[in-house]
Amino acid sequence: MSKLETFAHMYLFNPPPNWRRILSQNPRVPPRYWPRLARMQLSGWLVEPLRWQEEREYRDVVARAPLHPQPIFIMGLWRSGTTHLHNLMGLDPNLGYATTLQCLAPSFVIKNQAVMRRLFSKVMPPTRLFDNMRVELDMPQEEELAVANLTPHSYYNYWFFPRQMRFLYEKYMRLRTLTPQEYEEWRSAYFWVLRQTSYMQGGRQLVLKSPTNLTRTRELLKLFPEARFIEIIRRPLRTWLSYRHLEKVLLAMHHLQPYDRDEVMQDELYVFTESMRQWLEDKALIPSHRLVSVRYEDLVADPLHELQRIYEALGLSAREVLPRWKEYLTSIAGYQINRFQVREQDGALARQYFSFMYEAGGYSPDW
Repeated sequence: MSKLETFAHMYLFNPPPNWRRILSQNPRVPPRYWPRLARMQLSGWLVEPLRWQEEREYRDVVARAPLHPQPIFIMGLWRSGTTHLHNLMGLDPNLGYATTLQCLAPSFVIKNQAVMRRLFSKVMPPTRLFDNMRVELDMPQEEELAVANLTPHSYYNYWFFPRQMRFLYEKYMRLRTLTPQEYEEWRSAYFWVLRQTSYMQGGRQLVLKSPTNLTRTRELLKLFPEARFIEIIRRPLRTWLSYRHLEKVLLAMHHLQPYDRDEVMQDELYVFTESMRQWLEDKALIPSHRLVSVRYEDLVADPLHELQRIYEALGLSAREVLPRWKEYLTSIAGYQINRFQVREQDGALARQYFSFMYEAGGYSPDW
């Protein structure tokens, strides 16, 4: 693992107790991967005193933090534009979000922000390795990553154990095979992250984004009956090619077991299609006035119009954030998305598996 990758992976400060549970609940790590595992674990051990100190001083404070009853969930597949939309909505001074810094170190972030900022200013990559999008400590991040750094109950542990992808998907994205104790631990960790976010963001209404939520609509409605939802979709084949590239990069950085790339791709295809099937079924449960849909292509082509349309649909005011949107959009005007060559087999795969996505999104075939 290169120095760049060492400080790019999102489990950099995963606490030792959480590591022990992750390793005990998954296949044994072969000896050839022990050096990588040791490097991953080292930083977590080094900051243990910070974690102990924060738990003593802030555990009760976070537990009492109020939550706004109407969080806004951005719902979309990986690589469908969720990050771009999250970054834009995160510019709104009336909304709060989980930050990259918080998700890296949720167990000691409140008391030790200054220390962490000095550290990361020297070593953190300025862009994401898989798409060159700018990343900063105070920018929005997936709350699932904070959950994964607090509990073993996260789908993202498949980064370490790729052959467990489908098992972890059914358990932690679909929440189908959890024991009552596992469910309660997951729920408690999720609420802890949201309360911590609310505390750090001054109690503002939260805008949350993690593709792992795409299969949890029923659960989110149970936890937050008044929640708002934004669906973002993108051309399926282009989304798939970008998602496949993301998976290749993440697994290369994190895996702690050997895996067959072709076999893992079949699991990726299952996760990709089944997540969207479930979302399309479950979104009917959301009252129409609390759900708005946007195409990634329209958001890129006319961002201010689409953002104001989203805000109007959800009863939000864009007055304060409009100048910030304009400034941010100007700052990223030269950004180039990844380009992927569409091979014949990609088109065949799209015809076989993605037709329902094209129909649901109103897209014409592009294979």
